[in-house]
Amino acid sequence: MIAGATAGGIGSYLTNPLDVIKTRLQTVGSGGVAPYGGSISACAVAVLEEGGLMAFLRGSVPRLMHKIPANGCFFVFYEFFRRMLKVE
Repeated sequence: MIAGATAGGIGSYLTNPLDVIKTRLQTVGSGGVAPYGGSISACAVAVLEEGGLMAFLRGSVPRLMHKIPANGCFFVFYEFFRRMLKVE
């Protein structure tokens, strides 16, 4: 459980910058226009200019509060059912 929770937390923290970019690209601007012209690099540059490198970690605490216990539970139940169903 500890290993699953740790792995989930590290994975979520490392992919948070991509999640910030994805969320910003999915947000529709005024008039239904795609923000940043739909460009990943333009979005990344805008995030960097707006808040520096720390802007890429916005929202990481709530995400980690969800992902760490969720991944820990996932691996506990995965192993439980794998053994119960005798899957190799």
